Amino acid sequence: MDIKIEGLDEEEFHVYKALLSLKRGTVLQLAAISGEKRSNLYRILDNLMAKRLVSEIYEGKKHFYIAESPKVLMDFINQQKERISEIIPELETIEKEALERPKIKFYEGKNGIKNLYDELIMPNQEILAFAWPDKLLDKIDFHNEFVKTRLKHNMPVRAIYPDNRAARLRNTGLKESKYSKKLPAFDATMLISGNKVVLFSMKNWITGVLIDNKEIADCLKALFDGYWGELKK
Repeated sequence: MDIKIEGLDEEEFHVYKALLSLKRGTVLQLAAISGEKRSNLYRILDNLMAKRLVSEIYEGKKHFYIAESPKVLMDFINQQKERISEIIPELETIEKEALERPKIKFYEGKNGIKNLYDELIMPNQEILAFAWPDKLLDKIDFHNEFVKTRLKHNMPVRAIYPDNRAARLRNTGLKESKYSKKLPAFDATMLISGNKVVLFSMKNWITGVLIDNKEIADCLKALFDGYWGELKK
């Protein structure tokens, strides 16, 4: 009978069953029937007594151990369940805080930035972009592939570009663009999709960071929308 009992390890349950079959027994008798070493049995029996599943008696010079009724085992199991139920709210709070904590990943090089782009692919999800196409396209050669993937997943883009010729030529499908003469010529790009924010630098060695957090994404979306509303097409 291979059964796992909440709050008992396999050794403890094995010894409890063996002792239950004896009704009462010495360590020597229990070692013979359980197959456990006597040195281990003392430790296991101490654990079982601490859990009130085993008691001990002395008759003269003999030391006997007695397994408590299976009903006591059931009470023990129910107590474990109650204790677990009591700490569930605390554990759920810890889990929630872990889920809400921003997830941050770093990427380097062309392959790293390609993986960063792949992180943005979510069907029917809009992408917001502050981008500098002339600097971007000089550094990466997979942008057209990304556009095809984006269109396949029905992902529209709203992009804010500096007002120059290179930017106005980047008019791909499912894309609405606006141009700003005031936008500085940064060597970086920012993309927002769902709860994900992607930032990468294209100066010298290409590096990027992905931040997966709803609050940060919502904040940057609001800033983007505010700037977007002030610009003409």
